[in-house]
Amino acid sequence: MGTSLFKANYRYKLTISLIPRQVIKISKIAKERAETLINLYKNLYKIIKLVQEHIRKYYNLKKSKGLDLKEGNKV
Repeated sequence: MGTSLFKANYRYKLTISLIPRQVIKISKIAKERAETLINLYKNLYKIIKLVQEHIRKYYNLKKSKGLDLKEGNKV
């Protein structure tokens, strides 16, 4: 009954070989990468919105406004 859930699932014991200094260094690197990804996501989101706006304007101009029928025209 002394088996950990990790060992039960993966059939080997989990060993952690990081010292606290390494964890702090890794966490700083992880924060920098996360910030980079967030900035990339924000830039991509802005570009996508801009493209959607241009496409919307283009299709609104090209969309037909219906038939040009007037009273008395033969259909």
